[in-house]
Amino acid sequence: MDSSEARRHHFEVEKELATRLRNSTREERKGLAAELYSELYRRVPNHPRVARSKEKDAEERSIAAQLRLVRHALAPEVRFLEFGAGTGTFSKHVAPKVKEAIALEVCAQGSAADKAPANYRMQMHDGLVIPLPDGGIDVAFSYQVLEHLHPDDVELHFQEIARVLKPGGTYILSTPHALSGPHDVSRYFSEKLETFHLKEWTYGEMAPLMRRCGFTRIQPFLRGKTGPAYRLLLPGFRVIERALCMMPASLRTRVARKFLNNVVVCAFK
Repeated sequence: MDSSEARRHHFEVEKELATRLRNSTREERKGLAAELYSELYRRVPNHPRVARSKEKDAEERSIAAQLRLVRHALAPEVRFLEFGAGTGTFSKHVAPKVKEAIALEVCAQGSAADKAPANYRMQMHDGLVIPLPDGGIDVAFSYQVLEHLHPDDVELHFQEIARVLKPGGTYILSTPHALSGPHDVSRYFSEKLETFHLKEWTYGEMAPLMRRCGFTRIQPFLRGKTGPAYRLLLPGFRVIERALCMMPASLRTRVARKFLNNVVVCAFK
């Protein structure tokens, strides 16, 4: 199978499985994501996410990109939770820098080759309720995960993250920006999301929802930096988003891809 055929095969399989997930009820979704992703990786063994986990250079670049987002929040007393951790490689990398590192995942994707630190653990869950007690986590993190959640479950996700965070705890996330998408395999065949990116977000959509779910301050940030001046970024990005939405779709996408690829947020409980 050549690259174009492989990509088409990937698209068709993922579109089929994503349609099942989109059309499911919340009760049906308990554990459904694990089933569907397992089927995806079985039917598309060269899936980019699996392939990247086996390539040392790609893995190192991913770790470096994620570390830039969370480095400022890590400390020896911190309990760290990664939502949608894949093989757990990043949480294992973080573990020596914190008190405890918990990798949360719905679908086993194999294990990284390196030995797990003693203060690291992988926790499986149903994709909805986080199986951790209230108020025990200092820093929660997700990287390119939110877009995979069913839109009807995102509010519950934010509520669950807020529940497990300590007062003053932080949720750091990065997810593809809607105005520069689609960002998944859909982009090669469609102008809309048809595969496992069920929804891509804007700052204007995300910030009010996070506030309703218990976060007191939502702060976009660049290059892993935070501070009072960065609070001005949120209204600035929302103005830019409104301006982009006034452009023709094709122009909007081209412009947004130059400087607005991701929604990157540091939210405080």
